[in-house]
Amino acid sequence: MAESIVAARTLVPLTDAQGGPEDLLDPALTGKVFGPDMLPVATEQYRRLAAILHHAQADTKMRVVMVTSAISGEGKSLTTTNLALTLTRSYERRVLLIDADLRRPTLNTMFNLEGVRGVNEHIQAKGAKKPNLIKVAPRLTLLPAGRPNSDPLGALTSEAMRRIVADAREQYDWVLIDTPPIGLLPDAGLLGGMVDGALLVVRAGHSPYDLIKRAIDSVGRERILGVVFNGAETSRRYGNDYYGYYGKSQYGKSR
Repeated sequence: MAESIVAARTLVPLTDAQGGPEDLLDPALTGKVFGPDMLPVATEQYRRLAAILHHAQADTKMRVVMVTSAISGEGKSLTTTNLALTLTRSYERRVLLIDADLRRPTLNTMFNLEGVRGVNEHIQAKGAKKPNLIKVAPRLTLLPAGRPNSDPLGALTSEAMRRIVADAREQYDWVLIDTPPIGLLPDAGLLGGMVDGALLVVRAGHSPYDLIKRAIDSVGRERILGVVFNGAETSRRYGNDYYGYYGKSQYGKSR
């Protein structure tokens, strides 16, 4: 359980889900989630991504990162979950995973937590209800989106949303925010002022170039920490997808 730095406003798990993440996650994700069943090549790429963020935090004190994509189907939510698990397991960091896709939530389905309340209910209650934080693994807490909201723009720009992110920044080592595709909807862009940077997930052979460019322009090139190149099969030896990472070294030089 995270210890609050700000005593007046605490973000602590209200629910402790039983079992580890492997017990909670949808069985269809077996082998795709960071853990013993994942292919070594994918595991190492997530460790590499986590290492880059770990060193960036040491240099810049960044703590809040949103993960987005140009369009749906890029593997954004799975990438966010795997990055969160890597940071908790390999670096023993306390991580809060926020599902900010308030229109079409995904993380509650991935963790088999259907019907739970979350961000939407907290904001609709104008902060009268505590955020429904669920501890899904040691050092990993999930804040679900809650029931889908067809018009979440007001919620995403609300003072309650800003308070959630601000309090999380004070109480967790990392805050990872899973957002809707920024190339199709304005939602993710509304969170831009609350985060320290963004990761853009791109699936090989799936994302149209013009939408990728639009996504980069929407986030702002200076705010993009790197691109996760997802689903590129680079070696027949492994016979499965490969997760590559293209980021910045010393915040300017591509690598």
